[in-house]
Amino acid sequence: MRIIAFDRFKPGVTMETVKPYLRDEVSNVWRLWKAGIVRENYARADVSGVVIVFECESVDVAKGYVADFPLSKASLLEWDYIAVEAPLPLEFLFDQAVDVAKPYDRTTPTSSGA
Repeated sequence: MRIIAFDRFKPGVTMETVKPYLRDEVSNVWRLWKAGIVRENYARADVSGVVIVFECESVDVAKGYVADFPLSKASLLEWDYIAVEAPLPLEFLFDQAVDVAKPYDRTTPTSSGA
């Protein structure tokens, strides 16, 4: 299962507040990435913070990893979690007459001009 976790600074926390923790924070995430637990990691575009995609059994397991982060241990962040799974195969919902033949991506013209 994939768990999307995203954080935000608690009120009053600034980049200057978190700066002393960043080296250890990033190292921790990198170790989890190399272990196959963190699958993706992004900087948030809306506020200061990150989005991390975990590969683990449950939200509770992801919360355990997050609790071990230096910034979490310092109580500087608030976290939200979303559990996601592979979607139902959409073709299951289609009528057999619906065209699902290759090429699947028809948004880009092919070199033959088709």
